[in-house]
Amino acid sequence: MIDQAGKHSAFGVDVSATAEVGRTVTITTYSDTYSTTTGKTTRTPTTYSVLASPLYSQTRGMTADSQPRGSGQMLIPASGLTFALEVGSKVTVGTKVYTITVVGRLEIGSTLLAYELTLQEGAP
Repeated sequence: MIDQAGKHSAFGVDVSATAEVGRTVTITTYSDTYSTTTGKTTRTPTTYSVLASPLYSQTRGMTADSQPRGSGQMLIPASGLTFALEVGSKVTVGTKVYTITVVGRLEIGSTLLAYELTLQEGAP
């Protein structure tokens, strides 16, 4: 069981550190609706603000067209999350924009503690 401070009582895993060292980030998810009448797809964005860890495992590189591009990972506590994290969603950290490329789950037994996101610099 996870207590109100975010500590897993059976294993001593503490995800509450995100509240101390993390920052609020913006995650934008997208839903697409296809119209059979017009033959067009409409994309609707929905924006959420969540607390996340600082980026870690950051790397810098170049794309095939010689543009600088970075990547990294961040943790988002599962507690209180009201939407599904999906590959292809946008994460805004300050002035930098990233695309979620992998959504990992950090669990102890059947208890979901946090999501680990792998991010690629640039908008989806």
